[in-house]
Amino acid sequence: MFIVSADEMRRLDNMVQRMGVPALLLMENAGRALANHCERLLAGIPFEAHETAQSAPVQRKRIAVLAGQGQNGGDGFCAARHLAARGHDVRVGFFGKQARLPEEALLNYQMLESYPVEAYSCESMSPQEVLDALGHPELIIDALLGIGGKGGPRFPMDVAIRWANSQGAPVVACDIPSGVSADTGYAYSPCIQADLTVTMGFAKIGLVSYPGRMYTGELVVENLAFPPDLLVDFDAGQNGRTCQSQENPHGEQPQGRMRILAKAATFEEAGKLMPTRRGNHHKGKSGHVLVIAGCVGMAGAAVLAAKSALRAGAGTVTLICPGEAYNVCAGAVPEVMVVPCGSSGVFYPAKECIDVVQSHLERAAAVVIGPGWGRGNFQTRFLKEILPVTSKKTCVIDADALFALKQLGGFSYLAGIQGSFILTPHPGEMSVLTGLSAEEIEKDRPGYTRQAARQSNSIVCLKGGGTCTAAPSGKLFVNTSGGPGMATAGSGDVLTGVIAALAAQGLPSYSSAWLGVFWHGVAGETALKRKGSYGILAGDILECLPGARALIAGQI
Repeated sequence: MFIVSADEMRRLDNMVQRMGVPALLLMENAGRALANHCERLLAGIPFEAHETAQSAPVQRKRIAVLAGQGQNGGDGFCAARHLAARGHDVRVGFFGKQARLPEEALLNYQMLESYPVEAYSCESMSPQEVLDALGHPELIIDALLGIGGKGGPRFPMDVAIRWANSQGAPVVACDIPSGVSADTGYAYSPCIQADLTVTMGFAKIGLVSYPGRMYTGELVVENLAFPPDLLVDFDAGQNGRTCQSQENPHGEQPQGRMRILAKAATFEEAGKLMPTRRGNHHKGKSGHVLVIAGCVGMAGAAVLAAKSALRAGAGTVTLICPGEAYNVCAGAVPEVMVVPCGSSGVFYPAKECIDVVQSHLERAAAVVIGPGWGRGNFQTRFLKEILPVTSKKTCVIDADALFALKQLGGFSYLAGIQGSFILTPHPGEMSVLTGLSAEEIEKDRPGYTRQAARQSNSIVCLKGGGTCTAAPSGKLFVNTSGGPGMATAGSGDVLTGVIAALAAQGLPSYSSAWLGVFWHGVAGETALKRKGSYGILAGDILECLPGARALIAGQI
């Protein structure tokens, strides 16, 4: 599913209007769609069933529309007109000035005079008087700010938002909940807590990226009759090749189409990529994953990464671990080949250790480094020695190796090696790599992921709710699977194994990364159904990988 920024959505609107579709018609389509979904919500009809459900009339309801002075407010005025025409008791609170309404929004506001709609304006009343006049609604429409909102909602919008959240009535957001950034998903204070968001044209990045996703509720995308081929896939180019421009990587194309660089992961797209096996398949065709992980006291991380690579379909897996951790690792997973590296409890940069890595790298298709390493000077120097070697394969860098990478110079150091690297930091690790606080990074997860990918010339997966996966070109996938039950020690180690296994089976690095994240999330959802919301272990997620794969592939 394509996801767009506020600026991209504005340009798409302009493109459609230049094709001859009037802005007033787009607003009419938006208002009608908003009214339809309000009635669906009131009738208790799930979105999946709304097209086949019998259209029984909804009993008269008290509906309040909160409107601002932008196009979003115009959509709200239009919805109010449609709902009033269907017999509902509709009242509109206008928190702006008529003089600042766009032409189409002003026309829809003026049309309310011909309908049984009570409209109250902050131009003639105080915000509190307007809200008092709206009474006690049974449904509230948020059409205050839309995608144009910048920064925290100001007076009188903030008063209206707090009122809407306090009413106990379901809230339907028009395009995006007021207070959520369309570009980043950052939720300002106050912010509308929507039960349903009807977004217009295309989904916005902020609706699927956390924390905005928590305020969106059910998400419905209304096309508004946009041309079906208006967008160009970021991987589609002439003769099937990727077509990108450094000057304008996602601008309008000569034929009047726009290349979009961001998507939300879906079952449909994931199912197309999932590796398959023919009847004569053997382990040699599924690739070999080399896992360089573990230390005394954290051998479990190494075992989880290695075992998950097998569960994710790798034909063979070799685990290289420090010598003193060998017995623990070798006894944990009999299907994994375990090789001791040196005589210490941690990796260290001696020739004997580097030789072990080099000797097993030749037949590997993908490499994992970092889980359970521990942090120290030995590990940092060990990483410096093996990075140039592992760069010849798709290499997933996770956990403690990310801390060692920072000591070596961080993103720019990695970019200088020019390998095929996939970084999988959580916000704390990204904080170490960037020098920014984790709180600052959470304000713009998509943006900081893209920035890290450019600076490191690598694929970057910023883990967490709605994991963001970015490429140096600016391509972005925001994950839609998984949940908070996956917040457990070792979950990230499982993910590294899945990503490496997909790369070993022949997928390109970027596809391996975002598909691995999605698959990992589906396995987490499966574990939740089996174990409940609390107490899921990383091993539970790991054991659910085969079933999750079948779900994605449409086999069950």
